Amino acid sequence: MNSRLWTPQEVTRMLELYEGGYRCVEIASMWGRTESSVRLKLLGMGLSSRRILSAVTESEPLDEIVTDEVPSEVAEDVVRLRAQRELELRERRVEDRKQIDDAKRDILEDRILEEFKRHLCNLPRLEKSAPLTIVPRPGPLHTAVLVISDVHAGQVIDSREIEGLGFYNPAVTLARLHLLEQEVGRILRERPIDKLLLLFGGDILHGHLGHSLEDDLTVPIALQSDLAIHLFFHFLTRLSCLVPRIEVHGVAGNHGRWPGMRKMPTERRWSNLDTIFYSALAALCEFGGLQNINFDERISSRRMIDVGRCRLELLHGDEIRGGAFCTGGMSREVTNATLRNVQAGRQAVDYFVMGDKHFSASVPYGTGAFVVNGSFVGVDGFGMNFIPAPPAQTLFFLHPALGKVESHELRLQNAENSETLPYPLKPSLAELIRRFQNDHPLRL
Repeated sequence: MNSRLWTPQEVTRMLELYEGGYRCVEIASMWGRTESSVRLKLLGMGLSSRRILSAVTESEPLDEIVTDEVPSEVAEDVVRLRAQRELELRERRVEDRKQIDDAKRDILEDRILEEFKRHLCNLPRLEKSAPLTIVPRPGPLHTAVLVISDVHAGQVIDSREIEGLGFYNPAVTLARLHLLEQEVGRILRERPIDKLLLLFGGDILHGHLGHSLEDDLTVPIALQSDLAIHLFFHFLTRLSCLVPRIEVHGVAGNHGRWPGMRKMPTERRWSNLDTIFYSALAALCEFGGLQNINFDERISSRRMIDVGRCRLELLHGDEIRGGAFCTGGMSREVTNATLRNVQAGRQAVDYFVMGDKHFSASVPYGTGAFVVNGSFVGVDGFGMNFIPAPPAQTLFFLHPALGKVESHELRLQNAENSETLPYPLKPSLAELIRRFQNDHPLRL
């Protein structure tokens, strides 16, 4: 064995060369040493273990390594064991971080569930209104389609953040929902209606795109759910007095994500705060004896609904992107949906209904149209980047033979606060509404 110790000067110079980008073989030739000797010295100083392991196991056979400090068989074991140990430690640190992240996520989910249990403990009282006298016009019965999406119940928008162009809070949500009920009732009162098709297009709750930030929300997620369930229960109770029957469908939006869902997945998208809202609302309507309301509780990111000869596709729409006013994304969805249905031997879609975009539009194509629903919110921080659109929801009518024959954009910006709450609410929710009413006591 030819052993020659490293002097401090040699070690200093070797480190300078290594940090300067020289390879081990080049450093070895400068000092008259073997490449393995340089690698071992660097490894002993905690440097380049991954590169050494790669070189040992791939570029050079172990039996060819020779060192002038230790026997070759010892060098082989030293290189292998030290490099392998460092790699194992690194993998262990990665796994430890993953376990910590998973534990934090579990704790967060448990906290959210506890909040649900704490808030969703009192059922709303059922106060059925007397059925209204409906004088139908002569003619075939139509199907009324009311689209409700992007309510964002629980969202709070400070007008100072958007240059005084608007504001939003739970009191505004209540006032606009009551105005929507009145406008729908006014239009339906003298229509020959067979049924009301209520399509929930997602983002009913404001939720949060990242639940780890829930502590920053003005209204916690569980309280958002409590508010939305109570408001829409009374809203549906009133509408059930106007029409023979109501059929309810819903899809999940993209704001009600669970922890860890950085982007809406293609699978299990239905596992969402909106779906919890639909299920709770369906249970309350059944519990309250509202026998003319039927909920379709299928789970899917897109819902196919047949109305007479027409086929509708309900989707939230956050995946529809591209082109001015998203017309590029609409075109792709029309093509893809048509191919999906034709391949399955089914009827193609006539009308696509979606929310998400916070503006109202009806874009015709072929034999139908793409109906884009508005929002309850109006201008917010997100909307400051786009053409302004007033808060609105959509009501349209389907003729049994002619398809969509009448459409209404129900604007909600003129909703007003009332000292008497339009719906009976439990004390905690009434207190929440009053708090925000005091912030903006005049017209909304």
